[in-house]
Amino acid sequence: MAGCHYCYNFLVKAQIATKFELMSPESVERFRKAAKAFTIRSTKSQAVARKVLVEEGIYTKSGKLTKQYR
Repeated sequence: MAGCHYCYNFLVKAQIATKFELMSPESVERFRKAAKAFTIRSTKSQAVARKVLVEEGIYTKSGKLTKQYR
């Protein structure tokens, strides 16, 4: 990806900037779409939601909060 200003995010099917312009309207809209897609994807079921929380390090596999969140 050397020299590439954009790459393709397959999860939300949208280009994402590799050079961060965080306050541009395009970046805000990209973030909004990505956040919405993540929310929809990660709340489809209780099992999927738990898996995401474990992957993000919020809960352990046994269902307890990790040390950072106690």
